[in-house]
Amino acid sequence: LSHLDGRPLPAFIIRKQAKGHGTNQFLEGLKNFQPGDRVALLEDVVTTGGTLLTSVERVRAAGLEIAAVLCVLDREEGGRERLAQAGLTLESIFTRKELLAAARD
Repeated sequence: LSHLDGRPLPAFIIRKQAKGHGTNQFLEGLKNFQPGDRVALLEDVVTTGGTLLTSVERVRAAGLEIAAVLCVLDREEGGRERLAQAGLTLESIFTRKELLAAARD
């Protein structure tokens, strides 16, 4: 929506593995950011949080400050707790428990 309003939000992509072509980086699109910029991380599904914690390490190593960690679905398998240990709060649109309850209704 920000793009339609003429004010696109800068974004970057976090890769699980660096590609063997292009910039060959784990983080693509950092040219739009300066060290110290505050960013939000958005994940589709969080299970144990392992992949997300790796992303957190890479984003912090790039000098960015993580202002928020968001996901569509928290499967409630320890990810929220592991992120809390790293000083981050996971905000989810849905939890596994909520989806199961809605399916029963």
